[in-house]
Amino acid sequence: MTLVLGAKMYRLDDGKRGTVAMIEGERRVVYDDRGDQVVAPKKETWAAETEPSQQLRATEIIEVALYADRALKAIDLHTPLKFWEKPMLSDGVHDQGLFDLIVAHLQKRV
Repeated sequence: MTLVLGAKMYRLDDGKRGTVAMIEGERRVVYDDRGDQVVAPKKETWAAETEPSQQLRATEIIEVALYADRALKAIDLHTPLKFWEKPMLSDGVHDQGLFDLIVAHLQKRV
């Protein structure tokens, strides 16, 4: 495995996080242990961290769109926004265009 300087890594054994650095002319993983910077032994197995996906589940996408629709409805009708109540699809949609736009946008996110 080729180590890229500055790459974020995690130890497979316990999930400890580290960074690739140049130590004595060699690329090594270093990590903090109780305030001290430690160079990981070569025998330890490390893997590169990957960026978490921004993709939402279908239920989360609908929930976001319903919250936005509820906020717009409260503004349009000059009523209090009851943000503590979870919106339900069975309550109906105030602005279908807004709802569809938000759903389409969130489905395209990677």
